[in-house]
Amino acid sequence: MRCFKLLLLSAALCLPPALAAAAECGPEALGTARTLEVPFTQGPVGKASYGRTLPLERGEVVLTFDDGPLPRRTQAVLDALKAECVKATFFVVGSMVAQFPDTLRQTAAAGHTIASHTWSHRYLDRVRSPEVRRDQINGGLEAVRTVLTDDAPALSPFFRFPGLGHSPALDRYATGQKLVPFSIDVDGDDWKKISPQAVMDRVIRRLDAAGRGIILLHDIQPRTVAILPALLRELKARRYRVVHVVPARDDTKAALAALDAPQGRPIRLALDRLGARMASLRVAARPAEGPPRQVAEEAPLLLRAGLFEEADVPPAPRDQSRSGEEVRVALVADGGPAGGPAPRDGWSGFVVIGTAPHAAGFRAVAEAGQPPAR
Repeated sequence: MRCFKLLLLSAALCLPPALAAAAECGPEALGTARTLEVPFTQGPVGKASYGRTLPLERGEVVLTFDDGPLPRRTQAVLDALKAECVKATFFVVGSMVAQFPDTLRQTAAAGHTIASHTWSHRYLDRVRSPEVRRDQINGGLEAVRTVLTDDAPALSPFFRFPGLGHSPALDRYATGQKLVPFSIDVDGDDWKKISPQAVMDRVIRRLDAAGRGIILLHDIQPRTVAILPALLRELKARRYRVVHVVPARDDTKAALAALDAPQGRPIRLALDRLGARMASLRVAARPAEGPPRQVAEEAPLLLRAGLFEEADVPPAPRDQSRSGEEVRVALVADGGPAGGPAPRDGWSGFVVIGTAPHAAGFRAVAEAGQPPAR
């Protein structure tokens, strides 16, 4: 009997990732049906912006979450995904990564794909300055790189324009940086002032109409946190299957090699301090004896009232001097093609107002019941 148990244990350890996850959660879980490698040569994707999407079979969906990380809400999303053995893609904002790097590391450690969503959620199709566009696009990726390091398997060259606001020139620049622009097929509208049930109903109704596709939700939104466990169960009940998208490793290396370091002083300063903070964290974790010493995350962001709600008018001008004490970030509600009308006077998305001190070409790489195809 003892030998039999050892054989069972060794067999479980040798299972492919998809099968191992399914064994952990059980047959009642939604699970991740397969992993799809999305190469740079096949971007951009997403019918909302590009008229074509990933080569998904009917009933297959890709879950994506924008605008984090935000510790409590992102953690709640991670918990819901883990309970159903589901892998997703997180399009993170660089200024949020700089504030909450530990949450990003937890997301990556859970096996999700990490993608970038600019430095501070500026609507780039409304920005005239090439320098600002460059810094926004590259700053988001550099923040992720600083936290995860170049060889992190979760790091990807996938990129999403805030508000899905793109242009031919922006697409050319992004692809020139070896990034893969990701749009969407199904919008949950969780950024709007609607009930959690309304978000659930819209996702299911639109997904049923499309039959497959890339779903957009936001891990910073309380509505998403509220409905995600039930949404995953409903996907299972309707026989939808989750596909986890990953990059080709060489594509990630190419994007990092092409990365054009941001030159704007506020972003550069925040990235330098993030780098110093991560270096101290790695030094603290180095001793071989005893558990690694944890470096606590900074105090929560100072958020203006209504951060997670729509704003009809921009907030009053705020002091943008560097206090040397904390990062201050404001968020004006999403807008543009996937987010409705934007607030006036150019306000859009995350705005840093302070600084901190401290088909062809796609390859299925793993499916449930099969070994990885690498």
